[in-house]
Amino acid sequence: MTEHRTATHPNRPKRRLTTVSVERPRCPACGGIQLRKYRSIRDQGDGSALWWVQCQDDACGHRFRVLLE
Repeated sequence: MTEHRTATHPNRPKRRLTTVSVERPRCPACGGIQLRKYRSIRDQGDGSALWWVQCQDDACGHRFRVLLE
């Protein structure tokens, strides 16, 4: 994680914001990033989402699920 300074009031000390990075989903079989979502549940009651996806790589076509929390 990296931190950045933010502008604040002149009389207050500057605080640092933390940066959180998120990676895009990749196919577990081939590592491809071209995925097609063919079914999803937007909110499972706890704020998470579930996607059923298929890899669009010509030689792969692997189907799997992606859980977004």
